[in-house]
Amino acid sequence: NMGCPVPKVTKNEAGSRLLLNPDKVYDVVKAVSSAIDLPLTVKIRIGWDSDHLYAVENAKAIEAAGGAAVAMHARTRAQLYEGKADWTWLEKVAGNINIPFIGNGDVKTPEDAKRMIDETGVDAVMIGRAALGNPWMLHRTEHYLRTGELLPEPTVDEKMRIAKIHLQRLVDLKGDNLASREFRQHAAYYLKGAKRAAKVKVAVNQATTQEEIVTILDDFVAQN
Repeated sequence: NMGCPVPKVTKNEAGSRLLLNPDKVYDVVKAVSSAIDLPLTVKIRIGWDSDHLYAVENAKAIEAAGGAAVAMHARTRAQLYEGKADWTWLEKVAGNINIPFIGNGDVKTPEDAKRMIDETGVDAVMIGRAALGNPWMLHRTEHYLRTGELLPEPTVDEKMRIAKIHLQRLVDLKGDNLASREFRQHAAYYLKGAKRAAKVKVAVNQATTQEEIVTILDDFVAQN
């Protein structure tokens, strides 16, 4: 992952800090690809900041070093996750490498995914934050790209049904106490855009057990 923008990573010359030096990108990918038998994929960004945009050079270095595919988030490290993704850089990279190229950034709907493919020539699309609390995004996008049919958004009832399954699996993995607290951030995504969501999020954030959260979500469904 050469796209990670987190300071504790970049201060150690790792993550997106590597994007400042295509030669080092080559060396790292070469060392790893030579040491393993599995295909090596590499995630990058378009550059460190607006003055250091080496996306094409880095992608070509990855290909030359034995990388099997490249995924690129069309923002700089300086942008983090803010501002608009610059898809023009996806098109530039797509035209300069021969290994599979995966585009990422601002794909919020199935239509966005198709538009990215059509406009930039990427081979595939990587969906990130848009899938948080919205796993249907993946199936709806795949279906739309394959058939041209846009499936409907899930109902509140369906969202809460999956949210409870998500919570149950967290409990199975980490226990009720920790899972109930960790689920708070996920609940906010499942509730996004729904009526009365703000009050429900407050209630979930105050809950400390799976049973409490399930009751809150069931009551929410009953009132919608």
